[in-house]
Amino acid sequence: MTAINLFHEYYGLDFDLYQCFLNIFAATLTFGNGIDMLTMILADLIQKMTALNEEQLATVIASFKPVVAKKNELLLEYGAVANRLFFINRGCLRLYYCNNDQSIITRFMAFENTFLTSIVSFISGEPSTEYIQALETSELLVITYEDFSYLRKTIPGWDKMYIYILEYGLTVITSKLGNLLTQSAAERYRNLLKNNPKLIQRLSNSNLAAYMNISPETLSRLKSQI
Repeated sequence: MTAINLFHEYYGLDFDLYQCFLNIFAATLTFGNGIDMLTMILADLIQKMTALNEEQLATVIASFKPVVAKKNELLLEYGAVANRLFFINRGCLRLYYCNNDQSIITRFMAFENTFLTSIVSFISGEPSTEYIQALETSELLVITYEDFSYLRKTIPGWDKMYIYILEYGLTVITSKLGNLLTQSAAERYRNLLKNNPKLIQRLSNSNLAAYMNISPETLSRLKSQI
C-alpha cells in the first residue's frame, strides 16, 4: 500500500488535500533558515520584487522583527525621527498630521501586506511632522533604518525593494491627491463602495471620514443618500 493510500485510509483525506499538506511541509523546510509562517508573505513579496537567492532572502528576513501594536498605540510621534519601516501582516496603521487647532488630517491608511513609515523623516533622519498610529491591534514586521541601510550596502538587489516602496508611496499619494482635486465627496464614496467595500465595513465612521478627507457629518449624509 502506498503512502498516499495509507494517508487516505487512516485520515480520510483525498489526494489533493494530502498534496496540500506536502506542499505546506515543503515550504516550511524551504524557508527554514530564519523564515517562518509569520514572515512568508513578506518573503514572497520581496522575492517577487528582487529575485534574491535563498541566503540573501534569509538575511533580509532576519532583519525584520515581529511587533504587536495595540489598538490606538502611537508608533511614531511628532518630532521623533522615523527610524522604523513597518510591514503589516494584520491590522491597520494610520499616518496623520495634527494641526494647531488639534484637528487631525489623515494622509494615508495602510492595511495588510503593505509598508508604512514617514518616508521623508525615514530617508533624511529629520524629525517627523507626522504621527503613525495603530487603528486596530496590528501584527507587524519592523526593520530599522540602520538595518535597512545595511541591506542596501551589502545586498545589491535590495535597492529594487527600496525603489518599490518609494514608487508605491508616490503612486498612492498622487492618486489620493488627484481624487481630492477632481472628485466630489459623493464620487469618492461611490468609488470606495465599488472598489473597496470592506474598508467601509472595517473602519469607524470617524476614521473613514478622515480617510476620505470629509467631516463625519458629510459621511453620515452620504451613507443615507447612496
